Amino acid sequence: MEFVAHPRDLPLEITLIEDQPFPPICEERAGFVGITYVTLRPFDYGRSVRITLEEIDPNFCVSGRIAWCRQEADGYHIAIEFPTKEECYCVRMIEQLSQIEHYRRQAKMAGRRLNYNEAAAEWIQKFAASFPAFTI
Repeated sequence: MEFVAHPRDLPLEITLIEDQPFPPICEERAGFVGITYVTLRPFDYGRSVRITLEEIDPNFCVSGRIAWCRQEADGYHIAIEFPTKEECYCVRMIEQLSQIEHYRRQAKMAGRRLNYNEAAAEWIQKFAASFPAFTI
């Protein structure tokens, strides 16, 4: 199972929702299963959450489940898993877009002005091969 660290400069809106049934998860799943994120508040293991990401896609809304939560010096590090194929696939695509936007912003801070397409081309060349595959 692989989780991708969501960039901190693209804030997620995470809302608790009524626990919803998810299919049983095999601990031995391979490939992309979710994201990690740093929040200011803790979330209980197993709780269902709804995630939105306005900066990348105002229509993006997906449900997941808290896989773990650990208190660290900079906040609460959480992992959110997406048990269904559809949600996992959707989140993986949005996460790639988030990583590209984060890369573009880092380049800007370093004095390089890249449009989104230029940033995408560079990110794909440098990082796409190491991005966890979707293998559910």
